[in-house]
Amino acid sequence: MLWLLAFLAIVVAGLVWWIVRRLSWYRRVFAIPHLMEFGQRLPAVKQAAMRDVIAGDAKGVRPPDDARILRTSAGLALLYTVSLGAAGTYVHHASVSIPGHPTTHAVGETFILLWVRLLGIEYGRVTLDVAPTTVHHAEFVLNENEQSDFAQRPVEVPTAEWLQAFLAECATTRQSLRRDPGLIGSRKVA
Repeated sequence: MLWLLAFLAIVVAGLVWWIVRRLSWYRRVFAIPHLMEFGQRLPAVKQAAMRDVIAGDAKGVRPPDDARILRTSAGLALLYTVSLGAAGTYVHHASVSIPGHPTTHAVGETFILLWVRLLGIEYGRVTLDVAPTTVHHAEFVLNENEQSDFAQRPVEVPTAEWLQAFLAECATTRQSLRRDPGLIGSRKVA
């Protein structure tokens, strides 16, 4: 009987340790300094995505050193690509994940929305999907004129106050996002 109590105590201690560890990680991911880090690295990632537009015959991403991949100190990864779409359109695609771990909707959607907001795109233009692997995907499409304007527009530089307002806005915005369960793998590049 004593061995059973010892076993249960070890299981409970392990569970408490895991919960505390996860809560600490989430606090770090949603902390203003981490969001600021993401915002400060995004301009270089946008430049790389705009420079390396994927044509129909291109190979796409070249990990692990591809400049279109943003990795944060908390382990979050954003991959940003631009590809040629149908009839002179440009498809901007982002994937957000925590490599090696499941990516919750709160994390994936928050960083997708931060990507969209910092780029100056309206939320209504973005379509989202989540892969079975929990990688969160988002796309928006620009025509040639919009692409030209977008290329010239700088990424917004977030301040702590801006990020606090964004987090408050994000909680309500996440409920109204447009989702397309067929987004992953359904688009054909022209």
